[in-house]
Amino acid sequence: MSHRGLASEQVIVSAPMSFMGSAQRIWRITRYRAGWAAAGMITLAVLAVIVAWAVILCWYFMWGIWLIPYRIIRRGQRKQRQAELRHRETLERLDDHRSS
Repeated sequence: MSHRGLASEQVIVSAPMSFMGSAQRIWRITRYRAGWAAAGMITLAVLAVIVAWAVILCWYFMWGIWLIPYRIIRRGQRKQRQAELRHRETLERLDDHRSS
């Protein structure tokens, strides 16, 4: 297994236009950096999260209530994708265990 973890652990279920979903997606840029590069990427990520949250807050005030049904459907699709990845990983582990 690589240091990145399982593919199903990398799936972000929260909506991109939610506070948590946007922060999780932006925070990905800070992975696997060292030294000054890490400090710069963390600073960049924090600033990007602040800007994204301001945009999302404005978006919610203007359009958010109309998109609730769509967001619920999309969240279900992302959860299903994560479940499919977990199932595939389980099957791969079983196959690896049987072959060894």
